[in-house]
Amino acid sequence: MIISTIASHSSLQIILGAKREGFKTRLYASPKRGKFYASLPAVDELIVVDDMKKILSDEGIIIPHGSFVAYLGLDAIEKSEARFFGNKRFLKWETKFELVDKALEKAGIPQVESVDLSEVRDDKLYFVRIEGPKGGSSHFIAYGGELEEKLKPIEEKYRIERFIDGAYIYVHFFYSPILNRLELFGVDERLVIADSNKRRPFKALPYTIVGNKAVALRESLLPRLYDYGLAFVEAMGKLEPPFIGPFALHFAYDGDFHCIGFASRIDGGSNAKHWYSALYWGEEMLMGERIAREIKLALQEERLEEVVT
Repeated sequence: MIISTIASHSSLQIILGAKREGFKTRLYASPKRGKFYASLPAVDELIVVDDMKKILSDEGIIIPHGSFVAYLGLDAIEKSEARFFGNKRFLKWETKFELVDKALEKAGIPQVESVDLSEVRDDKLYFVRIEGPKGGSSHFIAYGGELEEKLKPIEEKYRIERFIDGAYIYVHFFYSPILNRLELFGVDERLVIADSNKRRPFKALPYTIVGNKAVALRESLLPRLYDYGLAFVEAMGKLEPPFIGPFALHFAYDGDFHCIGFASRIDGGSNAKHWYSALYWGEEMLMGERIAREIKLALQEERLEEVVT
């Protein structure tokens, strides 16, 4: 059995996890990235392509990540006959504000407050969120007095949110259909260009993510986050069944949790080293390894159809 993915986002931990669980690995890489991925012994087969849609003809098990929608498009993914780990129809839910709202409302998870441009105050900070698979690199923080001018060139759908002075955390989960349990895998925080405002007077800067750091969260917060995870699995199990595999809930915390979004697949923040997995498995493992473990368990029990679509 071969585990395949696109050489981007979280592919390194996907192939490393697959190798640790005894699978062969295959990566699809663009020409400009080929040399790096070709240097990795964990990559059994490297296919250098200009068009990533060639992965949709792959005969292995494809592990989707955060670059798939941008590279392939939702229609191509959903219409593909290739085997994807997880529910490929779930991928669209993180890409549209309407679907994000529907999922979180169904789960009863509190969201960050959105405001209309006419309601902003010049002296208050706001977070502008851009809709779509490439939104993260376009998000930005700015004062209300700057917003009208900064929003003029934006063609994509956007949302203005109240900026929360607090901690921003990203909580990683794995739901196992084979074991019928939810695992809270870890928490991370993001390193973003806008962090440079800590070292200088504030100016509007992009929210482009450049890395991730693992966070050992205050233990008393974990039960509430786990409950949110359970509620999300239950809600999505009704809205877009079946629910399979990794996801992440994103929060701002100021004494209360305010959800700012979610990842409907392996989240890039799981690239950081997390130890909560040892509470379930007696060993620390990458999310990519957990995915491969689920596939292996499914194969052993002849239940592969329960974890792929």
